[in-house]
Amino acid sequence: MPSLPQNDPDLQARQALLKQQQERYQFNFEYLAPLAMLDEVPKDENFSGAYLAERLTRAADLPVNMLAAKAHSLLDPLDRLEDYDDLFTLLPKPAIANTFQTDEVFAEQRLSGANPMAIRRLDPSNPPSAYLNIKQQLATKGKTLVERNLYYVDYSELSFIQGGTYAKGKKYLPTPFALFSWQSMGYRDHKTSDHGELLPIAIQIQQNNSGRVYTPRDAHLDWLFAKLCVQIADGNHHEMSSHLCRTHFVMEPIAVVTARQLAEDHPLYILLQPHFRFMLANNELGRKQLIQHGGPVDKLLAGTLAESLQVVKNSFESWSLDQFSFPTEVRNRGMDSPDLPHFPYRDDGQLVWDAIYKFVTDYLRLFYADSDALKNDEELQSWLKELRDPQGGRIKGVPEHIQALEPLVEMVTTIIFTCGPQHCAVNYTQYEYMALASNIPLAAYQDLTGLENGSETKPAITDEAHLMQYLPPYQQAAGQLQIMNILTDYRYDKLGYYDRTFKDAFAGSSFDTAVDAVVEQFKQNLRVVETEIDLDNRKRVIEYPYLKPSLILNSISI
Repeated sequence: MPSLPQNDPDLQARQALLKQQQERYQFNFEYLAPLAMLDEVPKDENFSGAYLAERLTRAADLPVNMLAAKAHSLLDPLDRLEDYDDLFTLLPKPAIANTFQTDEVFAEQRLSGANPMAIRRLDPSNPPSAYLNIKQQLATKGKTLVERNLYYVDYSELSFIQGGTYAKGKKYLPTPFALFSWQSMGYRDHKTSDHGELLPIAIQIQQNNSGRVYTPRDAHLDWLFAKLCVQIADGNHHEMSSHLCRTHFVMEPIAVVTARQLAEDHPLYILLQPHFRFMLANNELGRKQLIQHGGPVDKLLAGTLAESLQVVKNSFESWSLDQFSFPTEVRNRGMDSPDLPHFPYRDDGQLVWDAIYKFVTDYLRLFYADSDALKNDEELQSWLKELRDPQGGRIKGVPEHIQALEPLVEMVTTIIFTCGPQHCAVNYTQYEYMALASNIPLAAYQDLTGLENGSETKPAITDEAHLMQYLPPYQQAAGQLQIMNILTDYRYDKLGYYDRTFKDAFAGSSFDTAVDAVVEQFKQNLRVVETEIDLDNRKRVIEYPYLKPSLILNSISI
């Protein structure tokens, strides 16, 4: 029966079982320091037979597609941008293939693409130095920036990456700064969303005071190249920071501490388990296959394996549980402003966040009737302590004590949102936006120095064949398609729909009917959210389905 420890009639047996859990779930602080990882995955955390069978079935089309792909010399550059489309023979070609060269779609990817966590609103009172350089260079060309409703992406945090190698040479990573403006309109038509659109203003592909600034007025291929440099940096930032670190790896120690400090009949343990299902096994699989020498991260991303893993470490150092609750994280980037009426990731995410927050509140109120119930829950307080502990989870932004329900609700909502909606927003977007290497290449394949410092009076990119020299050759592009398909071709379950394990935990207890009612209300609220998102998508230039509740998983199970 579910119970808080202070209400358990056999506390000694409960503590003995927790001690066994602590022996089974041990931390490894060496593998990817400073992150706390699970040392060895217990057998009952492994994938189920049904899960493995379903994943194999869903992956059946991939090898057939790759065998049928148009034959190219494996290591030589392709000839035309359209050649990347030919890799999709049986698998569906992403719709982005038809529009990615346009400024509107390039900018829209900052708001509803694979990595909507990179864009920030410009604060004119505290602008980045790269912006000041761009502003000065544009002024020399007679263009004055109106410092209102400006947004930017800044990849200078990746500037330490020198570049890895592939079979035929070296890989390179631009670290650009790109400036955007929200262009408001007084009317709505089929080409605009929410009375306006985001448009790019300028790009500097490497951040220094003398580097060339590209604008939409440049020659088409020069400007396209500058936008592709942003896409390369964004792809690397997405994979190692927004995706791998800030969903998979920041949630892993929380799952481990939950198993170590909360008894299996603790109501919070029961609630969180469906949202951790298969995550520990999935992360272990990623460590063995994705981020090993010769794995996809090593082969496809721009940096060396050590450099790419350093991005993970740096990203973890700047992450905290309190500052990365969904509303706070959006607000910290200035992206909550009503002056930006169109931001699908923010708008849909807030609807889902609110539904989860209400569910968690209603659920926890069943067990914590007052502050004394929280204060006297020794397992909860031990959970908080080990989450923070340098010899435990190493999670920043965790309160020392919880004596009121609201801080606990905020914490638990952040955990569930990160494991479900947040992970889906960065994972399932990968096929549409990243499987096609011409939209988001994961590395450059020629030195960028000459283009960065080249003359602005003549084209830096002479023709399409010249552009293709900087983009992934066939083998790299094919590998990119394969891994993006593998990471997105399967969904295990659905947010708010819990299996018998969850229901049986309450069966026959005094909480049985009450918990059922709370879960059912959660499902109904999610259906209302889905309807609202469907209505909003009718108004959008590009649909954003990735935070529709019917497509969100409970856990990081893929």
